[in-house]
Amino acid sequence: MLSDQLKAPGGAAPTDSAVEEAVQWEVRLRADDATQRDRDRFEVWRRANPANEQAWIRLQERLARFASLRGASGAAVRSALNERSHARRRMLKAGVGVGALALAAIGTRELIRTYSLDADYRNGDTAPQTVALKDGTPVILGASARAYSVEGDARSDVYLASGQLLANSSATKRSQVVVRTRDGTAITSNARLSVDALRHHTVVAIQGGDATLATPGGSSVHVDDGSVWSLSSREIVRMPETAADIFAWRRGTLVVLDRPLPDILETLGRYYGGYIRFPQAALARRVSGVFALNDAEAALRQLANGLGLSLALYGKVLAVASEA
Repeated sequence: MLSDQLKAPGGAAPTDSAVEEAVQWEVRLRADDATQRDRDRFEVWRRANPANEQAWIRLQERLARFASLRGASGAAVRSALNERSHARRRMLKAGVGVGALALAAIGTRELIRTYSLDADYRNGDTAPQTVALKDGTPVILGASARAYSVEGDARSDVYLASGQLLANSSATKRSQVVVRTRDGTAITSNARLSVDALRHHTVVAIQGGDATLATPGGSSVHVDDGSVWSLSSREIVRMPETAADIFAWRRGTLVVLDRPLPDILETLGRYYGGYIRFPQAALARRVSGVFALNDAEAALRQLANGLGLSLALYGKVLAVASEA
């Protein structure tokens, strides 16, 4: 979320008002009808307070990173990663891809970790996409999903770096389907799995069979048909939704019960495509509801209204919620 991205490396952050004003100025200055008077007023605002200048610089740094990476192809990035720095610059000048331009600013490890640009399977659309793993096993990727194929001796393994996927054990000839995330592993030989790799945890829903969930620390739980679980590096906790609720994402519907607001914002952000900012105080709130994923703007309005907030939408670029 944009407010998180604007924090300074040392932990200090511009004031909330400065961050919001920086976003508003970004929108105004990029508008087709922006005038010289607007630009003059912006310069006055920028110099009026050090927090304003800091907020503007942080915003531009983050926007530049995301904008350059959005159109990157995995092949172009992998090719650039294999080159020495001087050769990489020549490749970029030759048109390898603007996404790889971020390598110099972000660094190889952070680039791969944050954006998974070398992922074997990617869905850049909002509609679900079916891909085949290396052994032919079909997997359905949700919006913005990025996944890697993992070699397994007698099963079909996939590592989900971000986003959501559906894996069906009956669609593979191998004995098991294994889906891994940074939070742990889900294994089944007879069920459908919906796995959602969120920032703070992984949500796993099991339908039509049973499964085993395990954390990196060694804890494991055998889970039954119809259940939903939160998997993190430290614990495995049952969630109040049913598997039918979670699998509704395949039909374009997000169903949540008593979920932390950041979970919903992260999910809707995959479908909205722009930057979403809600007040810091609202991030501790929990939400229950049904949201239409095929109309992310309407879903954001519904979410903001339910929290007593007003929402300003700037096309597909920015969504800023504030106290009504």
